[in-house]
Amino acid sequence: MAASDRTQTRCARDPRRDRSAHQSNSRYSTVTASLLQHTPKTRQGEIALRAALTAGRVLQKKFYGAREIQSKGFRDIVTDADFAADRAARAILQRAFPHYAILSEEDKTSPPRAEYVWMIDPLDGTTNYSRQIPIFSISIALTRRGQPIVGVVYDPLRRECFFAERGHGAYLNGTRIRASNVADMDRAVVGFELARLPKLRARGLEMFTHLAMQSVTARIGGSAALSLCYVGAGRLDTYLQLTLSPWDVAAGILIAREGGARVTHLDGKPATLNGGAYLAGAPKIFPEFLKQVKSFQVNVEG
Repeated sequence: MAASDRTQTRCARDPRRDRSAHQSNSRYSTVTASLLQHTPKTRQGEIALRAALTAGRVLQKKFYGAREIQSKGFRDIVTDADFAADRAARAILQRAFPHYAILSEEDKTSPPRAEYVWMIDPLDGTTNYSRQIPIFSISIALTRRGQPIVGVVYDPLRRECFFAERGHGAYLNGTRIRASNVADMDRAVVGFELARLPKLRARGLEMFTHLAMQSVTARIGGSAALSLCYVGAGRLDTYLQLTLSPWDVAAGILIAREGGARVTHLDGKPATLNGGAYLAGAPKIFPEFLKQVKSFQVNVEG
């Protein structure tokens, strides 16, 4: 990459960095111990958890350090931490399951046709991370024939690990989570993320404004994987994003669904891993949420 495309950002030595490093092992042990309250049903689930927690330690240790930032495209960046976390997760997954394919945000090479594919976003919320905004996660999913069967989303700074295996519910640090019982938009907390492309961003903001005006409040977090988990945990009641990739959503979709939420595309059809626009919502509010989204599209495009 040309020097003009590479930016080196240096941070003054921060006492929080030293404190974070000293606390790293104890934090990792605390999360691991809490997860033991819910033993994964499969070896794939166990390995996915191990990979996510290990990659999370990498992100935590690097958070207050100097950042090397590269441009990947329009409004899209990658840091040295993305690559380091990707290597850490990949090493564990490949060692345990050498015949499984891997698709990662940092290596978009199409994997060979395989029954099982790991989907990794080693740092979901890279812009937040690069600015030391503490909202980001690592997302790891295992798919079988295009369907997620294991999902882990780990927030290393908050030590929150969301986990699900298909058919066995969703968990946060070993405790079962469920979507909210909110049924009305005027009681809802709405989540949203910004698209990169100008036209989609403008359209998304119009749609978001339409929904936010009816809700209690609205949030833009910066990590799609976490937002999907928050719907499954009852923290958010609805969520909307117009441009997501498979590695962004594979784990979050499973966790949200296992928490009782619905996840679809804009037309209301069940979400696939083909990328694009996604809606998620608690079961009672989702029909009204979907109705509002569709009515907005008709009003704008009709």
